[in-house]
Amino acid sequence: MRTAAVLLIVFLTGVTASALITQNPDLSGTWVATKDAPSTVEVAPSAVFGERFGLQQEAGRMTMLRPIRGRATALMNIFALDGSEHRVMANSRPCLGQSGQILTLVWDAGALKYTIAGSIPAGGGTPTKLSVVYTFRKMDADTVVVESMMRDSATGKPKPVGTVYKRSSDTFTPEPATPAPTMPATIAQVAWISGDWVSAGGTATSPTTIEERWSPANGGAMIATSRTVRGSVMTEFEFLCLFERNGTLVYTAMPNAGAGTDFTLTKIDAESATFENPAHDFPKAIRYAKRADGGMEAIVSGAAGSKPFTFVFKRK
Repeated sequence: MRTAAVLLIVFLTGVTASALITQNPDLSGTWVATKDAPSTVEVAPSAVFGERFGLQQEAGRMTMLRPIRGRATALMNIFALDGSEHRVMANSRPCLGQSGQILTLVWDAGALKYTIAGSIPAGGGTPTKLSVVYTFRKMDADTVVVESMMRDSATGKPKPVGTVYKRSSDTFTPEPATPAPTMPATIAQVAWISGDWVSAGGTATSPTTIEERWSPANGGAMIATSRTVRGSVMTEFEFLCLFERNGTLVYTAMPNAGAGTDFTLTKIDAESATFENPAHDFPKAIRYAKRADGGMEAIVSGAAGSKPFTFVFKRK
């Protein structure tokens, strides 16, 4: 009898645990914002969680897809549903250091709580603590309400609002996964490039100077202007930038204000940094290096076997 009682307790405990596991609704699907008013809170003036999002729910984790503005692809992130922190970096625009967010997902009484727990500044530094919560409630098989807080324009106080999302047959194309950087680095490691530099050349009758003016490293980026002057005539100019992207550094050159070409960091040490783009016609590599006299060299290379061009700069 005692054995039977123990087995009964174990069975009932298993049933209770199973019920707790299965009580959370399956939010899998593509969800599109509507103008419908939720019954739980006031309708938000604009879609609380964007116009569309996708969820794929599995045991212990949630895959989230959110469209990237201006692209046909969606950003995909996989979260553990235990409240653990996930650092998600934003898609950086040209010449801007990457910033990001600290996110958590967890079930709470049958609702999914998505929390922005912190903001990661571009260029590193201490994240700013936040507590912005989005609560996902499944109302029926084809309806999800997402609730959050917004500041009331009349009172200035926060109030709960929500958006009704309906199931859709739309599908998302995930953004290709970002490979791990082959040469991890931060903008602080090339801060020595900052300053006003000049390279003198040409002849006595036709002197040529090349100037590069680099801003200090800040916010995960540095920007520069370059110009070439022959005699008294400016013959070329260029916009340049160095910035953090996906855990490494990118050098972008925009000659004569044209379209930018990216060169990704491939080598770095305390004395130099090399950026390469093998698919580019010329140059394929750009290397900045310190000189013993306090100056700087910029070495521009083409295809293998070709002679590189070296420009020697002094601080102005």
